[in-house]
This record gives sequence, C-alpha cells and structure tokens, in this order.
Amino acid sequence: MSGTVRSLAFADDGQQLLSHGGDGHVYHWDLRTRACIHKAVDEGCINGTAICTSPTRNLFATGSDSGIVNVYNRDEFLGGKKKPIKTIENLTTKVDFLKFNNDAQILAICSHMKNSLKLIHVPSFTVFSNWPPANSTLHHPRCLDFSPGGGFMAMANAAGNVLLYKLHHYDRA
Repeated sequence: MSGTVRSLAFADDGQQLLSHGGDGHVYHWDLRTRACIHKAVDEGCINGTAICTSPTRNLFATGSDSGIVNVYNRDEFLGGKKKPIKTIENLTTKVDFLKFNNDAQILAICSHMKNSLKLIHVPSFTVFSNWPPANSTLHHPRCLDFSPGGGFMAMANAAGNVLLYKLHHYDRA
C-alpha cells in the first residue's frame, strides 16, 4: 500500500484480505500468493478509516473520515465496476467501525462521537428509524459485534460498558 493501513477484513473464506487506509484506495490481496491482485479508489474517499466484508452476499463496506460509507459488490468491484451499489451519508463524523451481521441483513456503522451508531437494513439500504432506542445513551461507541445467530448485538463504549441488545427479528442468539 502507498498509504497508511487503517483497517483490514478477510474475504473469500480467508483466501483474500482487503485493506483500506490513508490513500483512499481499497486493496485486494491474494493470501496464497501474497500479492495485491486489485487496487482501486474508494469513490469519494480521501482517507479510509474502516472496512468490513459480509459473511454472505459477497458485499463489502468502506468508511471514511468524512462519515461516508460505501457498500460494494466485491465481484463487480474486482471486475472493474468502481461505483458503490449504495453510498450512505448518515454520519457526519469519521467512521470508526463497520460490521455486517451474520446474514448480511444489517450493517452497523459506528463513530466514536456521542451516540453515533446507525443500523442499516441492507436489502433496502434504509436506516432503522427505531435505533438507537428512545431515551438511551450509547455514550461514545467504540466497537460492536453480532451474535452468531443474529439475535443479539453487543456494543462497547468509551465509558467501559458493554451494552447488549436483543434483535427480535432473529429467533436464535
């Protein structure tokens, strides 16, 4: 990479690694040959801050210091289509963390600023209007994860708390 690396994500069952960083490019690495197989600009990005891959559906998402999140189809991106399938502009501060849930129906977007956590319904690319819950204080989110069955989301904040939320749409934890 020509810039600083700020985020990494495995893809293709661990055969590939995606990197994103200070030069605004997304790099695809083949781990078998240890070579960069593809490099392209993340549209509209000057400084990349976060990247994640979906466990299904062959998607990946990138975040930038301007709060923009781009969602790409990985096969199309590798094939030369550089336009994201969706650009999400719901944060106004640096995107610190991105995470798809187990079935890639939800994309969580997190910024360290107070209460800056959005959940995106991926099939429609709409923001869940009921999140965060009314009268809740997330403080300064740092990271999060979804349970393997999708029934829970855990979010850690700068105050040292881990908040656990039940996602009622999913039967299994």
